Order: sequence, then structure tokens, then C-alpha cells
Amino acid sequence: MRAGRGGETYDMRTDAGDSGDLLDGRDPAEPPTSAVPAAEAGFAEHYPAFTDRFRGSEEEISRRLEVYLPDVDRFVAGGGVLDLGPGRGEWLLMLAARGVDAVGVDADPTFAAAARARGLRVEVGDILDHLRTVGDATLDLVTAFHVVEHLATDELLAVLAQAGRALRPGGGLILETPDPTNLAMGACNFYLDPTHRRPLPPALTEFLVTTSGFTGTEIRRLHPREQVDLSTLRLDGVDEATARLVGAALTSALFGPQDYAVVAVAA
Repeated sequence: MRAGRGGETYDMRTDAGDSGDLLDGRDPAEPPTSAVPAAEAGFAEHYPAFTDRFRGSEEEISRRLEVYLPDVDRFVAGGGVLDLGPGRGEWLLMLAARGVDAVGVDADPTFAAAARARGLRVEVGDILDHLRTVGDATLDLVTAFHVVEHLATDELLAVLAQAGRALRPGGGLILETPDPTNLAMGACNFYLDPTHRRPLPPALTEFLVTTSGFTGTEIRRLHPREQVDLSTLRLDGVDEATARLVGAALTSALFGPQDYAVVAVAA
């Protein structure tokens, strides 16, 4: 269920310089989850190498994750943090540097072993199974960077229900996932990872989080591709005001945020 591994966005460029980029990145009713969807189980052994090839550097991912440090200050009040699918562990390293008690759970034993070798607390297991073992209202914050796009809707709802139970009232939830309103992401780049289920429009993720009992839900758009402004675009036969609107829409759709986060508060 895990791609991106620690908050990264695939940029689709290989070391050889070729590009796949469009523009060149238990309740018995609750379903189980799995590290990789069954249809892609044969890909599991290649997944660490896949993410190492297509993700950003540790420095780049850590820089991107810095935007969430104010949320740590907001939500963490002496309780624990659970990171679902920590991958290389950039987020856990950042939390450890701030003295935060944090644990990760990852279904991929290769990622988990590498994280533990760095002194991080990472358990091997299914994220939903792990959440079920967490006591009620014992966590300050649950994070999941590039995880939810690997889950079926029922699986995501089950994870949200368990996260809401495990979080104390006023605790925080952070979910980051690719933004399909960016046309390059939604039409092409999302599908580079064969373990992705389907893109989640921001409004859908916000709806699922809110209907799962969370409050104060906020959508944050993240990681624009380029500093390109097409608002001064000129189009033959089109008046300037309309051309400006078209240019602004193209700027957002083609070069706008590649990812978004939903941040919410446990009731």
C-alpha cells in the first residue's frame, strides 16, 4: 500500500536521462490491507529499487516534509506519533531530532530493516492490523505520506476509523497523496507506480476524512512543478481577458501542485 516512501513525488526521470513524464515528481467487517495489491505481488521484491530510482533524494524529501513541522508543534503534546509507511524514514528522523516519540509501521521488511539500522523505531506489519493494537486515545498524531492512493475505499475508511479511535481528542491526522487535478500527475505520472490503485481527488479525500468523524479538515496544495506563468498567454481571435483566464487555468493544470495534504483533527 506504500509508494513515495516518506513523502516524495516521483519525477519520472531516469538516470540515463530518458523520461516517462507527461511534460518532459478488528471489526470483522473491516477489510485487511496488504503491502502491495495482490495483482502486483510479484513486484514487491522490486519495490525498494523502484522507489530508490524514482524518488527524490533524502535531502529533497526532508525539505518537503518541513512544511509539516508546525503541525507537530500544534498537535504533539507528550503523546506518541504513528507514521504509516515510513519508507526510508525521513519523517521519523525529523521527529526524533525534535525529541518526539514516534513509531513507524511498514509492510515492506527491506524498508523497515533499513530504517531500524538508522536507529528508528519501525515495525514490520500491516498498517490496519497495527492500528487495531493501539489503545484508545493514546496518540497525538497519525501521518501517512503517499499511502492512501494504495488503498481501496473500504480499506481507507477502516484506516480512518482506527486512526480516529487511536487519536486523543484534538489529535491530528495528516494524509499526503498525489494531486490528480494536476493533469500531468492525473493522466500519466500517477500510473508509473503499478501498486497505485487510483487517484484520489482532493474533495473525495476530504469527504472521507470528514465523514469518518474528523473535524477542521483542511486541504493543502503542495509541490508545484515549475515556476511557469501562462497568464500573459496571447491567443489569436481571443480577447485579452479570456486569454488571461485560459493561461491561468493552464498554469494551474499543467504546472500546479503535484501533491496535496488533508490535515484534520480527531473529535
